[in-house]
Amino acid sequence: MSNTRPHLSVGAAIKAGWTAFNLAPWAFVGFLLLSGVLAQLANFIPFIGGLISLVINLWGGVGMIRGAWMALEGQAPSFADFTRWNGVALWRLFNRQFVLALVLVPFALLFLGVLMGAADAWSVLSPLMNLALTVDPSDPQLAEAGATAVKTLAGNIASSPLAVATIVIAWLFATYIQVNQTFLGFIALLEDRGPIATITRGITVVQGQWWEVLALLILQVVIVLIGFLACLVGLFAAAPVCVCITGAAYRQLFGTTDAVGLLSDPSSR
Repeated sequence: MSNTRPHLSVGAAIKAGWTAFNLAPWAFVGFLLLSGVLAQLANFIPFIGGLISLVINLWGGVGMIRGAWMALEGQAPSFADFTRWNGVALWRLFNRQFVLALVLVPFALLFLGVLMGAADAWSVLSPLMNLALTVDPSDPQLAEAGATAVKTLAGNIASSPLAVATIVIAWLFATYIQVNQTFLGFIALLEDRGPIATITRGITVVQGQWWEVLALLILQVVIVLIGFLACLVGLFAAAPVCVCITGAAYRQLFGTTDAVGLLSDPSSR
């Protein structure tokens, strides 16, 4: 009985992702531009702008994953394939991301509490907060006090071994989670799993390929930096290329099954 586990080939994932992007480059870039502009414009709407922007970003995420998956299947996605509304898919993506954030909140508060304590932040910030309550926000002395507090905090952190160790541990922990949850969006939209099962699925599968997935993420950062250096147009091309590369890597590690009918059924679970 074979007990071999899927193995990630970073080079193959990059090649497959680039090939997929090239099936419909203008549709990928155009949709990213459209969703990005709409999300920014929504922020100007009073009271509900943030909520509308969140929905648009989720719509953009679902559209990008759908388009990448179609392209990886060998189909050139049309612009309509990207823009198609699927409220259930939006909800699946949102609640998986939200639950992950909730799981991480206690860790973030722990790291922040230890860091603030080690840097004696409360004694540094208390005078600043008292001043903020007694002067006009435009008062120059408030800005000066804020700058002084920041410098003092930075010095306290740099001189505290515990504070430095906390920052390093927090960074390592964040990197570990980022690598394990690289495929969260694809798992959420393509596998029929609840929020916690989606999170643990990423950890379980990636654990044996952690360094390979880290290398994949580093190369994606390099691609985005190259896109940034190639001006804004290059950046808008680099982002969907990275989505396609992530999708190609997902197919190597998790399989090619669309268990909830993301492509075929807009009302899929």
